[in-house]
Amino acid sequence: MKLAILALEGCMHSAIAGVADVLSLANHVMQQSGAAPRFSWQTLSLDGRDVRAGGGRMVAVDGAIGRRGRFDAILVPGNLVDHVTAARLQPQYARAGAWLRRQHANGRLIGAFCSGVFLLAGSGLLDNRRATITWWLQGELRQRHPTIDLAADAVITVADRIVCAAGPMSWVDLLLRLIEMVDGKEIAKLCADYVVIDTAQRSQSIFMPVGYLLSQDPLLTKADLLVRRTGKSPMTVKRLAGALGLSERTLNRKFQELTHEPPQAFITRRRVEHARTLLETTTQPVKTIARAAGYEDESSFRKAFRKLTLMSPQAYRARRMERTA
Repeated sequence: MKLAILALEGCMHSAIAGVADVLSLANHVMQQSGAAPRFSWQTLSLDGRDVRAGGGRMVAVDGAIGRRGRFDAILVPGNLVDHVTAARLQPQYARAGAWLRRQHANGRLIGAFCSGVFLLAGSGLLDNRRATITWWLQGELRQRHPTIDLAADAVITVADRIVCAAGPMSWVDLLLRLIEMVDGKEIAKLCADYVVIDTAQRSQSIFMPVGYLLSQDPLLTKADLLVRRTGKSPMTVKRLAGALGLSERTLNRKFQELTHEPPQAFITRRRVEHARTLLETTTQPVKTIARAAGYEDESSFRKAFRKLTLMSPQAYRARRMERTA
């Protein structure tokens, strides 16, 4: 696997150094076992000059994006800049986005994490595609790019050779997924094992502070939290109303005012969204996913899933697998 890391002013230095460490260790382990090293990487900037990372340290680069080079995937780190600096850097972002579009059109994998997802979104690469971003940037991403199919719970998404990972440290998940897509699951698992990385599937929902959620919308965000954390016990309108300290009639009126749909529709959408994430990121059978999404009856789950996605759970998973192949 040949990887290119795009370094822009204000980028997170941890990902650039961390990727080099993980791949160096993987190559070392393979050499010790008698196999040839499998990974190479280069760090590129727009003009071939070293760049200043978000923490102030200089990042040495190997060349410019215009230099002819062969690589399988491109990793776009998140950045650590304020909105004023981001506005100043817009011409650089536009140039980088245009280059990424060309690389994707030429068949390369593109991966971004945390605020780096905004660079892909601004380039148009995420239009009408499924993507994720860290929970505290989701509102801004929705507002600026409403055509993105945002997977709010997902730590990582894959759609049409574009991989998005959520948080500032999610470059680890991103790197392993890129390795898996280029060199296969066994090599990715081997890398994870030797650097002692937990590859278990997880959801962003467990990291979202209640205070943050309540500051966004006191009723809807608390309801969202209750539905997502209900576990295998099915959430009903009656249970939700009781947990929110409201009567069912009051709950229905408030949801109609805020969402223009009844609370049951809200519950169903959150269940199906969680199921979509599990279908994309795990190999669990549909029956298990149905229970994890809060459905005791598998047929009810299938009916609700088809109503919202216009396809069966199996067809949805198969379609996602085709797009990531």
